[in-house]
Amino acid sequence: MLGAVAFLAVWLTFAVRLYLVGIYRNERGLLLRYVHRSRLLPWSQVTGFDVRTARFLGSATVRNAAWVLTRDGAWETPVQQRSRLVGWRKNTGPVLSAADFDLMMARLREAHAAVQAGGGVVVR
Repeated sequence: MLGAVAFLAVWLTFAVRLYLVGIYRNERGLLLRYVHRSRLLPWSQVTGFDVRTARFLGSATVRNAAWVLTRDGAWETPVQQRSRLVGWRKNTGPVLSAADFDLMMARLREAHAAVQAGGGVVVR
């Protein structure tokens, strides 16, 4: 019985983590939430955003991903843009349509610009 409860607890934790994968922003910075870890990037470290090829096991995939540029390098986020190309894919994290992906990138850039201007971030 204890083994079943432990298995269920681990499974539920994994399911919740899988559901919460993404990019979150607030007045402190960006939270990049992955299945197995989370990374908080303070706004003071963020220098911009870019769209680059998503990577999986060190290789490029057919999808683009949102990347956060920081003073310490670039971090790939789990959010990807949908692609109809055939090839290697990474199936963890949200996969957005082109319009939704572009809107997300625009909102991230707006939030970064607001912080740079000293106005803070408007969280909607």
